[in-house]
Amino acid sequence: MRFGRILVALTLLAGLAGAAWAYRLLHAVSGGAPPAELIRVVRDPEGFFPRNRVNLLIVGKDYNYTRQGIAYSKNARSDTIMLLSLDLQNGSAAAISVPRDTYVQAPDGVSGKINGTFARGGVELLKQTLERTFDIKIDHYVVLKDTAVKHIVDALGGVWVETIDAMRYDDSWGHLHIDLPKGRQFINGEQAVGFVRFRKSNEDAPPSKEEGDIRRTERQQQLLRAMAEQALQPNNLLRLDQIVNVALGEIETDLSRPQMMAIAARMGGRQGLSNLRTATLPGAGGTYGGVYLYYLDREKAQALVDWLIKGDPTAGNRLVEVSVLNASSRGGVARAAAGLLRQQGFSIQRTDTARERQETSTLIYKQAALEPQARAIQQLLHIPKLEKNPDYPVGGDVVLLVGNDLGTAMLERWANQ
Repeated sequence: MRFGRILVALTLLAGLAGAAWAYRLLHAVSGGAPPAELIRVVRDPEGFFPRNRVNLLIVGKDYNYTRQGIAYSKNARSDTIMLLSLDLQNGSAAAISVPRDTYVQAPDGVSGKINGTFARGGVELLKQTLERTFDIKIDHYVVLKDTAVKHIVDALGGVWVETIDAMRYDDSWGHLHIDLPKGRQFINGEQAVGFVRFRKSNEDAPPSKEEGDIRRTERQQQLLRAMAEQALQPNNLLRLDQIVNVALGEIETDLSRPQMMAIAARMGGRQGLSNLRTATLPGAGGTYGGVYLYYLDREKAQALVDWLIKGDPTAGNRLVEVSVLNASSRGGVARAAAGLLRQQGFSIQRTDTARERQETSTLIYKQAALEPQARAIQQLLHIPKLEKNPDYPVGGDVVLLVGNDLGTAMLERWANQ
């Protein structure tokens, strides 16, 4: 009984702490708005937007240097491009990184790297390019100044990140010096700049697994999570006004103050962070005319946008390649299961006979990001066993082993289609 009371007390304290953090965040973003306006935001945050799903374009400015070594960002390209979709109804969020070298055909008639659109036509041309490329509606934009990462991370007191390999790079002309070891580490603002900007090692340094634009976008996503996580720490609660003021001073946006308050009220806190999905537009790098370009996998890129930005849950199925193996004693089971999955938009990589028979059907997924689709398959086909195994020695993102428990039922379901 005593333990139960302690547990209840701890739960209440946690709830109060979360409420306190949310209030402090809302108060900081409001800029001293009157209580009546705060109450209106808390009661109906969705009312500040025309629809429940709000799509934001997040842009990080690149910067150049004069001959005197003075940094400037006028007419600079975009260094970071991200689509962020907020579902105000259920408090979930999704972010898709767009590699800066992505090849696009812009509305101004120029073809080339997407980061060049920002230099030519600012955020409006970049926004139009993404809207036309993916048939989406971008509601608002947030442009981060070139000093944003350094100043915001320092305001947070630093953040925890993890690297998969050492990163070492020195560019005296570009005023960029990166020296980060492999592994989990606590970094300050200047180190965070190197963490998100690193693309390749110096020629005289060992190669790093962190090289390339894809790893770069993944680190940008990691830093986004790390900053949000650090803002939730108890030692930052009393400093939240100061942190938010620093952050607001580092952005340019067409969001109104009440709209920012509404987002803070609905998405702020640990729940919003835990409901954040991140991804990078799929594609492959190549060289054209001596210039490196990132060419999108058009079909998969559109499916990813339809899923995470437009909110179509079935679109995510098109991204998943499934291998179906018949582990039952009945023939034709793999083809039947594959047919049922194709009807739901899943891509079938192969159908085959398993090496060994098994009684219980099992579904194996290889990446944590694929768990929602794996659970959808489990529910669709009534698979009793689901497990994650990134090293499972069969091709495909998801592997379905149909056992004797479902073999006959699978054939009957397919026959009745």
